[in-house]
Amino acid sequence: MRRWVHAAGMIVVMGLASLAPAAAQTTAYVTDELEITMRSGQGNDYRIIRLLSSGAQLEVLQRGETWTRVRAGDDEGWVRSIYLQSEPGAAARLARASEQLERLRQENGELSDNLARLESELETVSAANTELEADNQRMSQRLQEAGEGLQLADENKALRKQVIDLERQVQDLSREAERMADRERQDWFIAGAGVIVFGMLLGILVTRIRWRKRSSWGDL
Repeated sequence: MRRWVHAAGMIVVMGLASLAPAAAQTTAYVTDELEITMRSGQGNDYRIIRLLSSGAQLEVLQRGETWTRVRAGDDEGWVRSIYLQSEPGAAARLARASEQLERLRQENGELSDNLARLESELETVSAANTELEADNQRMSQRLQEAGEGLQLADENKALRKQVIDLERQVQDLSREAERMADRERQDWFIAGAGVIVFGMLLGILVTRIRWRKRSSWGDL
């Protein structure tokens, strides 16, 4: 009785498996908590090529109702179709989720390290920016002082030009004064000479007048 029930169950399972399309998928997974055999042919009498553990990923080459031809690594063989499923088993999904979680943790750690590094670089940049602002302020002050110095230099240059012009005017006035002094000395010299000549002429004239008077008196 038990053998009949078991055989009937196998027939039902095989019938359900036969309802799937022959080329509906290209990947299959071994069901959980099971280790199946890969054989060289479609039957239990064929040689066992290798054992396939639960969750192993297989490449489907040819799907049949009872047996499916698959590839696992470099090996090719046949396994029973009822032991294959389209999605990874719970154990495989859990392992994959654990791997993803570990990878995410590593990435999170790397991101945390990068964040700490960026924060450190930001502090360095902020300090450098503060120093640059201070340098910019000092340079602005120096430029302002330099501008004031240039303005003073221009004013000094203008004053020097004015001084030179004034010196030239003074020299011109000095030369003009010297010329006027020379003229005045010449005028005084001429006036003095005229006075002397006039005095001499006056003396001669007075002498002649006196001599004539004496001559007149002598005639009397």
